[in-house]
Amino acid sequence: MQRPLARLLLAALAGLLVTGGLALTVRPVLGLIPEHQGFLRAYAGVLVAYLAVSAGFATIGALSAAALPLAAVGVSPRTGPYRVGVSLAVSGGGLVIPVLLLSVVAAVSQEGALGGALRNGSLILALCAAGYGLLSGLVLGLLTVRLRHLWRPALAGLAGALAAGAVCGLALELVNPRAVLRSAPGLVLLVSLVVLTIHLGWGLAVRGALGRLAALGRRKAAAGHPLHAAGRAQVALVATLGLSLLGSVVAFTRTLGDFVTARPADPTPLRVARPLNVPGCPVPTDALERAVWEVSTRGRRPDLSCLNRIRPLIQLPGGAAPGPARSGFDDVGALVEGARHEVLFTTMQWDGGRLNPGSTLAGALARLYARVKADPAAFPDGVRVRVTLGNYPVISTFEWGAEVWTALGDLLAAGVPLSDPAREWRVELGNYAGTFPHSHVKLVAIDGETLLTAGFNYAYGHYPPGHPSGRGTGLYDLGLVARGPVAQDGVNVFDDLWARSKVVVCEGQPRPDDVRQACRLGGLGTPRHPAAARRAVPAGEARAFSLYRREGFTGADEATLALLNAATTRIDLMHVNFSMDLGCIVAVLNPSLCTDRDRLPWMTALLGAMERGVNVRLLTDGSGSLGSIENRVALAYLRREMARRGLPPSRFTARWFPGPVHAKAALIDRRMLVVGSMNLHHSSWTQGLLGLNEAVLATSDPAGAREFQGLFERFWAEAEPAALPAFLQAGAP
Repeated sequence: MQRPLARLLLAALAGLLVTGGLALTVRPVLGLIPEHQGFLRAYAGVLVAYLAVSAGFATIGALSAAALPLAAVGVSPRTGPYRVGVSLAVSGGGLVIPVLLLSVVAAVSQEGALGGALRNGSLILALCAAGYGLLSGLVLGLLTVRLRHLWRPALAGLAGALAAGAVCGLALELVNPRAVLRSAPGLVLLVSLVVLTIHLGWGLAVRGALGRLAALGRRKAAAGHPLHAAGRAQVALVATLGLSLLGSVVAFTRTLGDFVTARPADPTPLRVARPLNVPGCPVPTDALERAVWEVSTRGRRPDLSCLNRIRPLIQLPGGAAPGPARSGFDDVGALVEGARHEVLFTTMQWDGGRLNPGSTLAGALARLYARVKADPAAFPDGVRVRVTLGNYPVISTFEWGAEVWTALGDLLAAGVPLSDPAREWRVELGNYAGTFPHSHVKLVAIDGETLLTAGFNYAYGHYPPGHPSGRGTGLYDLGLVARGPVAQDGVNVFDDLWARSKVVVCEGQPRPDDVRQACRLGGLGTPRHPAAARRAVPAGEARAFSLYRREGFTGADEATLALLNAATTRIDLMHVNFSMDLGCIVAVLNPSLCTDRDRLPWMTALLGAMERGVNVRLLTDGSGSLGSIENRVALAYLRREMARRGLPPSRFTARWFPGPVHAKAALIDRRMLVVGSMNLHHSSWTQGLLGLNEAVLATSDPAGAREFQGLFERFWAEAEPAALPAFLQAGAP
């Protein structure tokens, strides 16, 4: 074996040992953090893992420097290990996310997308290796050679790593890696061999490029034009860019720190205020009503389920009439515009820009204020408006909660004043700070009499495709509206969110384009309401139940399971997500890696229902996004588990929703309808800090059940069967 090859091989082995050794510190580090600090444990685990990978690649680079002719291109032996180490650390650590995304692309391709170009793992591995080779060669060139010669190490790294990645991919096709992936040692061995091979290909190719550059330098030196290495200015520029990236990471870390310190010290208690005029609801006799009633009234919570009226479902994107600019958001605006005392509004996401969905709410509030201003006598107590955003993260800017400023700007631009003391008009905005990473609740409570729970965000995708904004995609979703005593529990839910929200504080009335400079986030909100908005007002004869879940409170989880466990004939599900636990995404590599321990509670209840003879139908997303990959993994597991239990395949039928879908709705035994924000997804079912907040409405109103049943049957007739790729059907009948 030639000496350079041996050095490259030993360097790669040493780097793997460093990564493996540092990875062993993850458990001890997590052991230093209390169990209840779920966010800090997750963040520390990810940080240590990233540092372990980066340190391993840095070691590989530093030890590989001796195998590269750096001195021949003007790099001193003292700085060579540092420069190569930095080059590989940047590329090895920085390509973790692209590698994961490319893996998902490969899985989608197995469905036939991209013409099946990525149907197997060979090309995807080669592409990942090529990205690593190009980036590491580029950074190495920036740190070692003049800019005009930068293409040489960059292209050499690309070619060498690409060739090695292709060799690895072809080898994997021959050895059937699924058998190797069944065990942790096999996975480690496989990854190690791939890293060794790609580094050897990269190192030898870059060595050749630098050698040719050195020969060119010798010829130029003989002619009186010596070849110089990268100058100090060039290296300083690279260092500056690196420090800028580090600054972004620091800013991101600071944001997370602010989030942690903003959270309430004790997240367990759920504030429940008992409204006035609570009706005397009889104990329900219907089995499904009784199942959810026993959960919703637990802990001496008031029974607000009777004497309600259910309104027609709000559908997004909504109809085209009376014009292309109309959507389901206008239906929500109509509810808000009719308020007399109070508007409570929360959503996870509020997109900014021209004709954004939030402008429909802002316009409704502007018209409401015009009514108050024109006829103050009709609003003797004034009107209080509270809006809290879900603290949705914007990863591109490493910022949580930026959308609260977008919402504030939209309200001001629409002419909505934050305060008008003469008319007792007051608008307050908040940014949720209660559960990592954000609140997923979409809820509107008006006057303590009307409650909307929905699955849709205030995002452009829910506009119809022909919307004047030019950004509508027709993303289908639903909202359920109830009028009556149940709205008072919606007020309780909002109060819980408000008490965990940082309230916006402004100096005077800011301009729409100056909100960030004139306003700041202050302390946590204090729930207060006009007396007239805290009365339970009968409105009909329907039973309706408000269900909520967050860290420390699992009412919605328990009620959903109770309904599934009480089902006797049929369960119809219209859900964008249908997933196992988060770790099950690795089943795109090997279906056997997704096991019973990854099954979420709702799926266990669903299997139990099928064993009792209940027929289940599912309309879900099959569009090829990351969510649909999770859906396919869960469907594959469910079908294998049904076969293992001896359940007939006809007991469960799944179809891909005919178009983009974001709904979260279910109909149990054709008479209990459930609509809201809660997905059949691990993010909505995780216990503790990492579980999202969710709110849903459940009702046994016959008209509501018939309306949803009609919608479901229409979409079912248009939908295609949920066929799965062969690679996910291992062990299936």
